[in-house]
Order: sequence, then structure tokens, then C-alpha cells
Amino acid sequence: MTVQTSIAQDADGLRKKLYEKYSEIPNYRVNVTYEANNDKMGFNNVQKGTLTVVGEKYLMNFGPGEKWVDDGTTEYVGTRETDHSQILMFCPGENSEAIIEYGSMLTFFGSGYTASMQGDVLKLVPNEKMPFIEVHIKTSGNNITSITALDDFGTEHIYSVSGFSTNTAGAKFTINKGWYAEKIDERADCK
Repeated sequence: MTVQTSIAQDADGLRKKLYEKYSEIPNYRVNVTYEANNDKMGFNNVQKGTLTVVGEKYLMNFGPGEKWVDDGTTEYVGTRETDHSQILMFCPGENSEAIIEYGSMLTFFGSGYTASMQGDVLKLVPNEKMPFIEVHIKTSGNNITSITALDDFGTEHIYSVSGFSTNTAGAKFTINKGWYAEKIDERADCK
């Protein structure tokens, strides 16, 4: 066995181990710091929030102004700012705003990726078209600490996670559509 083959097997083994660990936890809450960086385009955006996943449903709150919800029948993205408020509605799994689906943020890499190691970082390249061209997963022991998705435009979408808990008590997978002046419904072709 060559060294390259051994490293590829180690990378795929780590991918499988992480997937299996988080797949066995259907309900969890985790703090998320999301950072979008693109040096060429000159922007950096940082948001902090909390993600709650219960089965197929999820709730991602970024402060008081941005809310992502999947209630099992519709995915919503609501943003409220001083001068503008908007809600987008999507069929489940068809949210075009998502780089990585929040409901499967810790398990999306279960299959369909070629794995390799870059130092101590797990690098995944999708085998089919995705909103990103590669993903880097950092871990501490068997825990994911950050996921970085790189897109075609050179933007790094970094999701740093901390405070993992299985306590999801009190989570409400609802959104008040009346809070948003502009409503964009993309659900015409739901199956």
C-alpha cells in the first residue's frame, strides 16, 4: 500500500466516522459563527447565531434580524432590516440561498465526496454539482469545530461551531410571515 492510498483511506475513514457520529444524534443545538470572506470582491461578513435541529426540522437564528426555518413542509429565509424586510419560501431541500443546508450541516458529507487530508484538515470535493467546489472540515478529537465551503467566486463560507448540546427544549420551528413586507414564494414546483 502506498502512502497516498493510506492517506486517502484515513481521510475517508475520518469522513465516515464524523458522519456516523452526527447521524446518530437527530436532535441538537449548536452555536454557529458564519463568516463569508472574498478578498477579490472586497467583502467580509460575520454573523453569530444558534442552530437547532430536530429530526428533519431546523431553526437558524442570526440575531434578531435573520431567521432560517424548515418546519417540515416549507423552508423559509426571513431578513428584517431597518429599511427592508423580506421572506423567501422554498420547497424542502430546494433552498437556493443555502451554501450548506442547515438541517444537515453536520452530516451533509455522508456520501458523494472524494476525501483527502491537508495537514490535519479533512478536504472534501463533491462528485456532483453543488453550491461549493470543495469543503474543509476541521476537528478537535471526534468533534467538528468548523466547516469551510469554497464557491466558484472564491468566497469562503466558514461555519465555526461550538457549544454542542442535545437539549433542544423550547425550539419552535415557526416564522411570522406578517413581519415581512416583501414575500417571495418559490414553491410553485414542490413535489
